Amino acid sequence: MKPTNLEWEDVTKFEEVKGYGQHIWRDGNHFYYVTEEGGIAPQRVVYELPNELFVLLDSGERSLLEISWKIKHNCWPPTEEERRESRRKFISKHPASLIDVPKNRKLFSKEELEELIPIAEKQWIESEGKLPDDYVSPLK
Repeated sequence: MKPTNLEWEDVTKFEEVKGYGQHIWRDGNHFYYVTEEGGIAPQRVVYELPNELFVLLDSGERSLLEISWKIKHNCWPPTEEERRESRRKFISKHPASLIDVPKNRKLFSKEELEELIPIAEKQWIESEGKLPDDYVSPLK
């Protein structure tokens, strides 16, 4: 969703929905989500909050963070499984992190590591000149 043209001064005339730290406001039957966006000088930004999303928030079925993500990205935040699969795909394409980030190895089966580790070692040596002194291959 795109932000509305409402300013913070407009929103403060609405009814604050308690319990959401001045993020949720109501004007009659319409809800609004207010957040800060921007880098060095953040600005308050106002989004319309569809009633169905407010119901999910108010019931506790979804968190304010999830609702915020949905409003800004028009989709729900990725699940842990989706994040894990995304990391697997990225590391499969760029396996060098299997050398210096051992926890990444847990994302793969032994068979997958048998294919990826030689590629990772080769890439590491090509970019760094040699493998780290404390590196121990998980294949040994």
